[in-house]
Amino acid sequence: MFILHNASSQVLITGHVTDATNGAPIPFASVGVLKGTVGTTTNFQGEFTLSVKSHSDSLFASVMGYKKRIKWVNNALKVVEIDFQMEPTSKDLSEVKVYSGENPAFTILRDVVKNRSMNDRSKLEAYEFSSYSKMELDVNRIADDFKDRRVMRDISSAIKKLESAAGEDGQLIIPTYISESISKFYYLESPKRKREHILKTNIKGIGVKEGSVISQLVGGNFVANYNFYQTYVSFFGKDFASPIGDNWEGNYKYYLGDTVQVDDHVCYQIDFDPKNQADLLFTGQMWIDTTSFAMVQIEASVGKLANLNFIDQVKISQELERVGSGAWLPARTRFILDVSRISQNSAGMLLKMYISNKDFVVNNPHPVSFYDKASEIAENANVPDPNFWRQERHDPLTRQEVLAYSLIDSVKNVPVVRTYFEIAELLFSGYKRYPKIEFGPYISSVAINRIEGARFRLGFRTNANFDKHWILRGNVGFGTKDLTLKYAGELNYLFSEMKWTMAGIRHSYDIERVGLTPELIGENKLFYAFTRWGNFSGAFFRRESEGFFTSEPIKGLSFRTSLVSRSFDPLFRFQYRLNPELGSSSLAQDHYQESFFTLEARFAWNETFLMNGNEKVTLSTRRIPVITLKYQRGIKGLLGGDFDYERFTLKAFQTFRVGKIGRSDYTLHAGYTPSNLPAPLLFPHLGNETSLFVRSAFSTMNFFEFVSDRYASLQFNHNFEGLFFNRLPMIKQFKWRFIVSSNVLMGSQRNANRNIMKEVDNPLQSNYADQYAFDSLDPNKPFVEVGYGIDNIFNLFRVQAFHRLTYLDHGNPERFRLLASFNFHF
Repeated sequence: MFILHNASSQVLITGHVTDATNGAPIPFASVGVLKGTVGTTTNFQGEFTLSVKSHSDSLFASVMGYKKRIKWVNNALKVVEIDFQMEPTSKDLSEVKVYSGENPAFTILRDVVKNRSMNDRSKLEAYEFSSYSKMELDVNRIADDFKDRRVMRDISSAIKKLESAAGEDGQLIIPTYISESISKFYYLESPKRKREHILKTNIKGIGVKEGSVISQLVGGNFVANYNFYQTYVSFFGKDFASPIGDNWEGNYKYYLGDTVQVDDHVCYQIDFDPKNQADLLFTGQMWIDTTSFAMVQIEASVGKLANLNFIDQVKISQELERVGSGAWLPARTRFILDVSRISQNSAGMLLKMYISNKDFVVNNPHPVSFYDKASEIAENANVPDPNFWRQERHDPLTRQEVLAYSLIDSVKNVPVVRTYFEIAELLFSGYKRYPKIEFGPYISSVAINRIEGARFRLGFRTNANFDKHWILRGNVGFGTKDLTLKYAGELNYLFSEMKWTMAGIRHSYDIERVGLTPELIGENKLFYAFTRWGNFSGAFFRRESEGFFTSEPIKGLSFRTSLVSRSFDPLFRFQYRLNPELGSSSLAQDHYQESFFTLEARFAWNETFLMNGNEKVTLSTRRIPVITLKYQRGIKGLLGGDFDYERFTLKAFQTFRVGKIGRSDYTLHAGYTPSNLPAPLLFPHLGNETSLFVRSAFSTMNFFEFVSDRYASLQFNHNFEGLFFNRLPMIKQFKWRFIVSSNVLMGSQRNANRNIMKEVDNPLQSNYADQYAFDSLDPNKPFVEVGYGIDNIFNLFRVQAFHRLTYLDHGNPERFRLLASFNFHF
């Protein structure tokens, strides 16, 4: 609130203009006397002050995208405080009158693009600044039926205060989490690196645990460091075309408004609106400096008509400041995410972030190693210190924020709030968290299959509250049909978070399937859990012991080495020749033991990650391939191993934007072994006989259908997002997304490896009837399949059809398959 001074026959009016739905300030709203000439505009915080004649009786507030509001002025007073809560409305720039000839905004926009290299902060070699950030997570859009429930009546006094703070036209917002932080942010342009050192935090609310991901996101600059000079502004895995990006004219409609004063800059005001409301585009206003053609400020929002899930609105406000080199850095940024209600009788969620930056230093880079740890929290950063915050906040807390801090303890136990957090936690990790231990993953708790009957499994892992260095994991399982106990135990020690250096040992005994083991399926835990249901063909018991060491000596380059011993005891008819050079007179064996060591290198330049207690969580990589190289050396006689062998594998993954037509990704695999081995120790290709779509599998290939000793494969996926369906009037409301896929595999087996799996004159007796050929691919004929489908059905499901184009007469293949999967994404 301002410190005010009076003038005779004048009324001094101060106040705030805010969004009625979320309480966020609205900058550059027009405030003036109704039917008069006296007026002003709000600042970045939505504040205004206005001196009017004492006979003025009405004041209005207006801004693009909101309904105009009028309030009565009590002119009997000399000082009046009036707050406006603005109700959002839609406004299409096609309703704005446009004169003949070229749009006058286009000339200015061309100059903006022309001068982009001078004004974009990407021109800087490096920059750093002091940053203050606030983050608030609220419950909003509370249904009337929910307000009448007993639990809400129990906190009625707090609700009345919050309703009063929202204003006469504002909606009730219940705070559940509030954080503040003071930090130093550092950025290096080449190679691209960033680091945020959080010096002080003030966190209050639900889900706050030391070392958790949310406690590291309080810095804000990792999730809200938006640059509109780039062609696309990305958040939550989505790419939104910038109104000053390369394809500005093809995406947006523009209207040139009045020339206005923004701080010390005379600016053109340009309004912009998507040509297609369903596309991932912004609606809003921007202010362009009339001399440098730099963007000084922008208000950009994405509405519920856009092809996004679970979102009512996204809004970004940004104010930029010119630094000595001529580039512009973000001085203040506000981000709002309004999440829809999950049902008519529940409530929505509201995320609000505010970042203020100052004390800019440019072109003074640190050594590259300085940026290795992306996010770091200073020791004792969370020790309460009210005096520190009163002095160091860049802006004082608003009345609503002060009230939220005082009332959050009263409302944080509301069941709907805890439900949101518990659902998010289960979706994120698959585990149920307790103070020092977590149980899960729940998707692996129960399965029913032909061999085990009803399988029950209970797993656990410790978290950082148990110990920041020692990590325990384990599980125990039991089948009602085979009556065999399965188990696993693991003990790890984390030496260094900075270099992510860890060593550990593990031992397990469980039932697996050929070609469907955890090391082949990878991170797709849902598919792995799904393969444990049904017929359960190709099953075998495996006893495994492992010791490993991993480290990341250079950011983006990590190494892992391990020593492993595994047994293979099949539950199907299986044998291999011990002396294949003897032909069919060779002796046969129906099980084996392998012992090997591995050396693995992973390249992931510009990968961003955070620490989740004593686990590393990858946020993203910057469109650069992630490459993994692995060497495996089997040693005969070591820990009972039966084979000497070598294996080499390569994996590369990349996702990238393809202009307006969507986003693509590919996975390249290659493998080679010069050794002669039984088929399961070669490269069994991952088939899929389930109804669940799996990105890493060949969808029309049967389990164990093909095995190679050398191979290369390419799996390509493209999501057109809303490119097609957004343009169909009766379809675009469903927010469907068209997808296509293509999978190609080249491989072969040497005769020596095929001979190992041939029958012998005196085969071993077997109690099992099922047997698998482990066939080889023709080295001159690729395996090819193509797919197409629809993603985002009911915001959650993907349905995709696949056609097998080659090897149509091999075995009994399904030439056409229809698969589905569950996806949770925005």
